Amino acid sequence: MSASGDDWSAERIADRLQISDVLYRYCGAIDRIQPDALMDRVFHADALIDKTGTPYPVAEFVANVAARHPGVPNASHMVTNILIDFVDTDTAFVESWCIALERHPPAGADGRTVDRVYRVRYGDRFERRGDRRWRIATRTFVIDHVLSAAADPALDPPAAARIEGRRDADDAIVRMRVSLGLPPV
Repeated sequence: MSASGDDWSAERIADRLQISDVLYRYCGAIDRIQPDALMDRVFHADALIDKTGTPYPVAEFVANVAARHPGVPNASHMVTNILIDFVDTDTAFVESWCIALERHPPAGADGRTVDRVYRVRYGDRFERRGDRRWRIATRTFVIDHVLSAAADPALDPPAAARIEGRRDADDAIVRMRVSLGLPPV
């Protein structure tokens, strides 16, 4: 049991679900390149990101996502194992694993499209503040493995046989969400 009491009370189960929802919305916001959703629904405005051992403001991270990700035509982030430990009533340490799949456009001398698989872990300090919503206050990225392979276009199904995912507001699922009056992510 943590310092906050019963980690499996009805209130704590609701907290766990809210924290998990934030992690899933992070993936959606990255995949659909929605910087506003990252700032409004995922991170506290003063959050710090640490990818190199030197933390920096979340606004810089979000600006980097907004600048880099439009050049990546396909991406899918999936958060898997989520371990939540409550430090006190309004603070939790959350370790989660993420698999990110990205298709990078042709680059370099060979001009081949590259698929990359990133296996990362997030160490997040979540805080529930004045608005009573859980958001990330600090995030540490740990990269466990990166796999790069030349993409084989012959394995892609024909365009006429699929609804192609997009990384913007024209994505079919984003349009469905918006048509129901829901936020894009």
